[in-house]
Amino acid sequence: MKEIKRIPLEGLFNTRDLGGIATEDGRRIRPHRLIRSGMLRDMTGQDEKTLAGTYGLKTIIDFRTADEQAESPDPSIPGVRHISNPILEDMTAGITHDEESDRQLSLGEATVSMRERGIDPASYMRQMYEEIITSEYSLNQYRSFFDILASQTAGAALWHCSAGKDRVGIGTAMLLYTLGADMDTIMKDYMMTGSFLQEEIDRIISRLSHRITDPSALESIRICMGVKEDYLESVFSIMKKTSGSIRAFLEYNVGLDREKTDRLKALYLQ
Repeated sequence: MKEIKRIPLEGLFNTRDLGGIATEDGRRIRPHRLIRSGMLRDMTGQDEKTLAGTYGLKTIIDFRTADEQAESPDPSIPGVRHISNPILEDMTAGITHDEESDRQLSLGEATVSMRERGIDPASYMRQMYEEIITSEYSLNQYRSFFDILASQTAGAALWHCSAGKDRVGIGTAMLLYTLGADMDTIMKDYMMTGSFLQEEIDRIISRLSHRITDPSALESIRICMGVKEDYLESVFSIMKKTSGSIRAFLEYNVGLDREKTDRLKALYLQ
């Protein structure tokens, strides 16, 4: 199994090229074509040169809500188109890592509120994943995402949300399944996000600890900012339960029929 590594960038902590990931038919994803990421706000000039030059970045697909995009706009890169494709209509507490925003209900406040109401943070996160994969709006937005990828004949496409773990995690898992990666590989890619985000999570927890002194509340926040296998497992379980199989769910709900699947494989596998 290919070792999953970050693209070495100065300001972005969870950006990686899916190139080299093997599929069950013996092929591999082409390098410098498919890039998953978290927020691009802290991209440096050198990062821009690396992504646009070395990786041939042509398209940025922004999974964040309109409010998130307004608060932290993506950098404008010459020759790179930006496509707004929000996976959620409204922000849901627990998805964003952007604790520096002025949202009325921050992640820290929301998590403390959950704890006070006796809501288990891991159960909350699992429920959030289930709501995304059963939302007609979200599924239509993922359909648009795959339409964009199916038209990207050259260069790299990068998709991101705030942390690059939930909305991006679900979309990437569907993409890898469609391209033919096995479940172990899909889960490994998803779980590596936890390692890549660790330093950022520690930084945010440290900052929040100045105003949230309850250790259990801070641990709840850490859970909401992390990943667990059963979050993604619940997504695939719902697909099977509602449609009979993952393949049938993706075809009916996300538009990944045989023709589009074959096109994506032709574009992105070697």
